[in-house]
Amino acid sequence: MDGTIQGYAGPPRSSSTQNPAPHSPAGKSASDYLRALRRRIWFVLAISVPLSILCGIAIAYQPNIYSAKTQIAIVAPEFDPVLSSLVSPTVGNQPHESTETYAPNRLAMLRSPRLAELVVNDPSLTNGAGASEDAADELVSSIQTRPVQGTNHYIVTLEGRDPVRISKSLQLLIDFFKNQASDEINLKIDNAKQSADGYLSVLKNEHNELTKSVFAMLHNSEVIGPSGKNMMEWKYDMIASSIVSDQHDLRDLSQQAYLFPNSRTQGMTDRYGPQMFELESQREKLGDQLRTYKGQVRNYDHDPAVIHAAKKLEGVIAKLKKYQALSESSAPAADVNPYDSLILSKKEDLRLKEESLAKVLDDLQASMPKYQQYQDVIDKIKLKGTQIAEMEKKIWEFGAISQGKKDPVTQVASVAEPTQPIRPKRALNMIFALILSFGLGIGVVCLLEHIDHSIKAPEQLTSALTLPLFGVIPKIRRSALLHRGGHLWTPGAPDSIEADAFRNLRASLLGITDKRGPIVTLLVTSAKAGEGKSTTALNLAATCARAGERTLLMDVDLRRPSLAGVFQDQDEDGSGLGLVDVLRGDLPWQRTVVRTDIPNLDFLPTGDTTGVPIEILGALELRQLMIGLASHYDRVILDGPAILGLADCRMLGRIVDASLLVVRSGSQELRPLQHAKAMLEQSHVVIAGVVFNGLYEDLKNWSSYGPETPYGYTSGIAGRSGPAAPGLEAPTEEQTALPMATSL
Repeated sequence: MDGTIQGYAGPPRSSSTQNPAPHSPAGKSASDYLRALRRRIWFVLAISVPLSILCGIAIAYQPNIYSAKTQIAIVAPEFDPVLSSLVSPTVGNQPHESTETYAPNRLAMLRSPRLAELVVNDPSLTNGAGASEDAADELVSSIQTRPVQGTNHYIVTLEGRDPVRISKSLQLLIDFFKNQASDEINLKIDNAKQSADGYLSVLKNEHNELTKSVFAMLHNSEVIGPSGKNMMEWKYDMIASSIVSDQHDLRDLSQQAYLFPNSRTQGMTDRYGPQMFELESQREKLGDQLRTYKGQVRNYDHDPAVIHAAKKLEGVIAKLKKYQALSESSAPAADVNPYDSLILSKKEDLRLKEESLAKVLDDLQASMPKYQQYQDVIDKIKLKGTQIAEMEKKIWEFGAISQGKKDPVTQVASVAEPTQPIRPKRALNMIFALILSFGLGIGVVCLLEHIDHSIKAPEQLTSALTLPLFGVIPKIRRSALLHRGGHLWTPGAPDSIEADAFRNLRASLLGITDKRGPIVTLLVTSAKAGEGKSTTALNLAATCARAGERTLLMDVDLRRPSLAGVFQDQDEDGSGLGLVDVLRGDLPWQRTVVRTDIPNLDFLPTGDTTGVPIEILGALELRQLMIGLASHYDRVILDGPAILGLADCRMLGRIVDASLLVVRSGSQELRPLQHAKAMLEQSHVVIAGVVFNGLYEDLKNWSSYGPETPYGYTSGIAGRSGPAAPGLEAPTEEQTALPMATSL
């Protein structure tokens, strides 16, 4: 343009030629996922419905599982402490099984494979046929136990497909379990009795052997007396006592001799009277001692102490007889003190006894080892006797307790045959299957939405590109009325929401006109092909023309021209004249313009682009042509090529007032759009704004009428008529004055 018309320059741009850093796409919100679910509800159904059917079939073919129950009580044996005291002396004092561990150990036995094999091989279940190899393992895996809180009772359950079989199997299992627990207790009792009896026999044998050894010691030893006392010690005590007695007598005699020096003793007129008196005293003592032995000693004639006392008595009697003979043959001496002779005799006896005491002491010390050995054996005999008595008492107590023992396992409740299956819960499983199926379908859709970064909402587009939103075009419904030349033709339904969307787009252009100056030449482009830019340019041009603006629609896409087919029936000569002929200088532009059936709307096709270089779009002739068209028309709309990878739009954008960037919903990610914007800004192309095309799921927030509103809204709305035909009002005088291709 000549610079007199100031187009909308858009947001401020950096002077740098480098591409701006791409904005990160806005995060997904709940509304994005809801729109995705509405858009892809068919995908959710395609996943959930077959999956629900398959799950329903699988649930229907699931076998019924029944559960048989019973209740048992497990009580630890009460005689365990007595049993432990009996067994401990023979097994090394091993600890017995405690009450806390008894029940858990028995429950482990209930689930043992050996017990399961007894059940599955029972003739009442097999009916003569052998059980399968995995029957025992299946039975073990199906057994469950659960304690009853606060008691020693346990609930035992068995699950299976056959209610009769599982009830019989559970009863057999409990019976075998009870018998096994009772046999275990009985075996432990028998073992304890055998161990205790064996230990008692060992104690008695040891006691007998020790008794025999004592008899042998008594028979072969002269040291040990009949009462088990050491004879040397007894002799030592006897001699020591005699010495003490003689010492007392000597003191008495000495006192009497001192007090009565000239006295005479009656009956003792001779010199042998004191000796005879002493011997007579010894004879009496020895006689008393022998009489005492005779009443106490069992083997009186062979007892060493008896023999020793008897020999001593014979010696005393012999001496007494000797002194009596001497006394009778001799006359008494005159003037002799009898105490002197007695004192001399007593001293002689004391000397002899002291010598004998020393000899006995030596013999006593020599006999102590043998006597100590004898005492050790006696102590062992006493200990063995005590152990035998205690063991006999324990065996008697254990026998009394074992007679009244109770069974450790009792069945509290009988096994009832189940009538209702516990699994499967088909209704509940079907609900879960439906929830899972639909949840899976919804999850897949949400996952696809999460990984899909394409622009589906106008808000995402404007916030990411920082460009104003000029218009939101709904997805145009295809019909014979709207389909024309491969494009959707909204003038065929002027009262539709699609037509209103293009009216809003034109209103946005008018708003820009009020602020920044008029926009006459407008380039409609997109980042890539297939965004709907040609349809947008076509319908925008038709909308401007219906509003009374003299409008020219130009197809400047030399690579893929597409608008010629829309107005082909108006090309009467069919020569294919168009823009390229004008740029070559072959024809004036008035000869190539085609008059359309819409008043105020003309169309300038591309023409034959064979052999035409793309650089022609940057020629001075095109710039001059745009200046001429801008002075003749109120609105010149150019349907341009795509931006990315091509220089066409960048050359065209410099000769127009502004450009519109068309973006189709869900077709592009943000990065290509940012690249397209950066390319236009590098070429100083004014971007008026963006047009969001093909919106469907969120249309209710951008239109007063929903997407299902029929064409023409409702027949009762004032001022609204039915759909107009492609040929509308008759052209005005001003419109008929426009140059036509056929009149030039």
